[in-house]
Amino acid sequence: MRKIYFICILFICNGLLAQKKDKLYPVTVYEKAWQEKNSDARLKLIKTIWLDDSTFEDPSASIKGIAAFNNVINEFYKKFPDAKLTSGAKVVKDNYVTWEWKIQDSKNKLIMGGRDFARLNGKGQVSKIIGFWDKDATLSEADVLKNLEVENFKIVAQYYECLFKTRDFNTMATLIEDGAIYNQAEGLPYGGTYKGFNEWTKMFAKSTEFFELEIEKEPVYFSDASKNEVVIYFTIKCKAKKSGKTLSMPISEHFDLKDGKITDIRPFYFDTKQFAEFLKSKK
Repeated sequence: MRKIYFICILFICNGLLAQKKDKLYPVTVYEKAWQEKNSDARLKLIKTIWLDDSTFEDPSASIKGIAAFNNVINEFYKKFPDAKLTSGAKVVKDNYVTWEWKIQDSKNKLIMGGRDFARLNGKGQVSKIIGFWDKDATLSEADVLKNLEVENFKIVAQYYECLFKTRDFNTMATLIEDGAIYNQAEGLPYGGTYKGFNEWTKMFAKSTEFFELEIEKEPVYFSDASKNEVVIYFTIKCKAKKSGKTLSMPISEHFDLKDGKITDIRPFYFDTKQFAEFLKSKK
């Protein structure tokens, strides 16, 4: 009986691993497409995972379809003919996959790095890729990430609830480590590095001078237990107070945690320049 039970458990585990492997297949092909410098060979790869309504977005492009995506990569290699692309471990959550990547030149000098989010359709194809750039990023050498840090999830989710839903800053303060760092992009009117929760609240207050915010799409959570990091991906809808205009924009926020408290937050706006101009524009 114990032997049969063990075999059943082994069969279930193997099945779960196979499901995850199958989900990563289109992402694997996607990465091979980026590494392929021959346009015709690359197009064949893209056609196996890309649909006519599949989309790709990053700060330099927003396209739909197979040929358009192939052209994005063609244009990339015109600018960086000797570029080498590598990527980090993948984190899977439902039909979403996220990973870090880096681009190096022929002398292994870092050109830039970032994080991609893929939405899959469950049939071995990519529905959408959205890429965030971070020129200071370095590739994680961590092995395949298997475990989600549940406690860190809870802390970040509670922080998100306090900031965007309940506005409960007293509870939020208990989640933040003394001297914790919040890094806002310098190009924003409230940009800068803020140290300690009291400075954070001043930054939050200053940001409200420029826009009213609502959550358009609730966050998807990812975790890297080996680095004690949680990443959330969500979309905001803002109304600029100066112009009255509205703008929707995806955001990725990276949280570092230690001993059950948040020590660092780094938000990545899909297009920081566009967002800054939107906040500063007048009627």
